[in-house]
Amino acid sequence: MNLRSKIPNYFFDYKRTSDILPKKGFFFDTHSHTIASDDGWMTSEQCVRWHISNGYNGFVLSDHNTSANNKAILALQDKYPNILIVPGFEWTTVRIHLNFLGVENFSDEVPWVPTDDDIEKVIKKVKDMKGVVQVDHIPWTMNQVSHLRKEHTHPTREQLVEWGVDGFEINNEMRWYDSKTIHWLEKLKEEGKLPRPIFLSTGTDIHNPMKEWASGWTEILLIEEETVNPDWTVIKKALLEARTKIWVDHDPFIPYEAEQYKLLRKGKKK
Repeated sequence: MNLRSKIPNYFFDYKRTSDILPKKGFFFDTHSHTIASDDGWMTSEQCVRWHISNGYNGFVLSDHNTSANNKAILALQDKYPNILIVPGFEWTTVRIHLNFLGVENFSDEVPWVPTDDDIEKVIKKVKDMKGVVQVDHIPWTMNQVSHLRKEHTHPTREQLVEWGVDGFEINNEMRWYDSKTIHWLEKLKEEGKLPRPIFLSTGTDIHNPMKEWASGWTEILLIEEETVNPDWTVIKKALLEARTKIWVDHDPFIPYEAEQYKLLRKGKKK
């Protein structure tokens, strides 16, 4: 039974947050997918509902190399006023994955094997478009076969900061955790060599909710007056000032959607 784009909406009728999270806070996801990605399973509305169910106050839709569902998901903002919906784009290549946060329409062709110059130029372009640039799951990318064989290389963290990236995804829902970037940034800061604030984030990278579950939340550290109306302008400012805290819970968890899928296959409904 293939439920891609056909997941029953009642699968998302639950509430779950990790017991490690503070009772109050603005919890954000910088990385998610819908069926506009070739490997995505959820519709735009299901992506919204999944994030609400898992305790997020806002999220970025970042489908692979397409902005196709940004308009559709933004149209849902009035229907779901209690969660902030931010458009985005995952620039997916064999060398690096970058997330462009706050970019509604990115239509440039994406090179499969970009040069250093290509990467530097696209970072500058997105920042000129007033977007925020995040580097995704470095350890996962470097673990791909072509990287292990030295056929392709990931840009260094030093290069990426020099080229203007704003933040790094530290925890990815494929259970990749980039502790090296944390230590490297802390060392630069201690030595007074960090050129600007660089935020740390967790991205769910959600594709199929029946196989994947939330294990990371990016808390946006808002000042009191910002909590009144935490729109994208407020969240973007906090990201660029590196006002984030990452919360990670890797305890094994069977997704509620997986349980519902099992019941559905047995002809039952919980």
